[in-house]
Amino acid sequence: MKRICITFFLLGFFISLSARNYFIAVNGNDSNSGTIDSPFATINKAQSLVEAGDTVYIRGGVYKVTEEQVMKYKNIWGLVFDLEKSGTKDKRICYFGYPKERPIFDMSAVRPTDKRVIAFYAKGSYLHFKNFEVIGTQVTIRTHTQSECFRNDGGNHNIYECLAMHDGMAIGFYLTQGANNLILNCDAYNNYDPVSDGGSGGNVDGFGGHPLNASSTGNVFRGCRSWYNSDDGFDLIRAHAPVTIDHCWAFLNGYKPQSNKPAADGNGFKAGGYGMLAEVKAPDTIPMHTVKYCLAYYNKNNGFYANHQLGGIAWYNNSGYKNSINFNMVNRKSAAEIVDVNGYGHTLKNNLSYEPRQRDKQIANVDLDKCNISNNSFLPNSMTVTDDDFVSLDASQLMLPRKADGSLPNIDFMKLKTKSKLYKAGLGFSARNNENIIK
Repeated sequence: MKRICITFFLLGFFISLSARNYFIAVNGNDSNSGTIDSPFATINKAQSLVEAGDTVYIRGGVYKVTEEQVMKYKNIWGLVFDLEKSGTKDKRICYFGYPKERPIFDMSAVRPTDKRVIAFYAKGSYLHFKNFEVIGTQVTIRTHTQSECFRNDGGNHNIYECLAMHDGMAIGFYLTQGANNLILNCDAYNNYDPVSDGGSGGNVDGFGGHPLNASSTGNVFRGCRSWYNSDDGFDLIRAHAPVTIDHCWAFLNGYKPQSNKPAADGNGFKAGGYGMLAEVKAPDTIPMHTVKYCLAYYNKNNGFYANHQLGGIAWYNNSGYKNSINFNMVNRKSAAEIVDVNGYGHTLKNNLSYEPRQRDKQIANVDLDKCNISNNSFLPNSMTVTDDDFVSLDASQLMLPRKADGSLPNIDFMKLKTKSKLYKAGLGFSARNNENIIK
């Protein structure tokens, strides 16, 4: 027995040694060996070699990606980095920015004619992306279209961590298929498409969760921020499986970057819906999404929006401030009936609303008798909210740098004072450890 144990130990030891590290750098060459002292130049080269358990370390600097690096053209798409290889539960394939360095992939030169651009296309499973940025992703088609910085299209158990997608024309992150993926501590900002649809910017969300089948469950957005995206901050339209948005911030969406010039829809959290067409492709079982501990500030339209959903959404411990409407629960009557009705089936607990830009629109379009509503600052049994309930109303804090571990910065904005009755009631996004939360 002792000999058998030693044999298995040695086998595991040599298997662990088989995992390799590859390095890429702005001054690298794909003819190099891929070591830290002899790095590759492109993701393409490293991806051609990686196997389960391997890590690709990306050194700091700006990588000027060219059209020659597009790995695959698929139908209407140009897939710049086509990542189909998979890791395993215990041996992920990792694409990491090198510690204490911050690589940036500049996609501004990738402009394939009549193609939508996806910078990072993840078909593989058990992948982990961490600590880098994607900028300048382009749109060239002038009709209705979109491009994306990241798309998860079938990959399961992937992690997207500490990434930033900004100053481009594309959606930051977009999920269409795949289960149990985590989008963690990522930022999407300053994204606007001036080219397609007359420059309306109507397809440029920060984050999109749109699972096309009922098996694509367990997908979570956590600790993410979305601001100055010309359409919505977070969008779950046409989802066939439930999605969770947890501890995320959406602010200043629906405006052109760094301006007060209006662009497209501008909802903070658009958490559902299947459109208002005569024929709607909705699943047999309408998923119930969860939006919790989230903050929506000064989005052009709604802060938290049911978007004509065909069923209920769970809203827990969210805070809305100075959106046009802070909480809009409007539902579509049925798949067969193209009629908006007051929201039904929603659960709203421990939510906080303050000073919507439309008077008295703390919450709108809700059927109180057909929802589970308790312990909110709005109806029923509404509570008075004043400036004095908050430690700070300085919204500039929302753009503070993240912590060293990539988590959201500590802010006082919209944080309740301990003496406030709202704090004692456990309301809002900052009441994280209160025993009244989500009961």
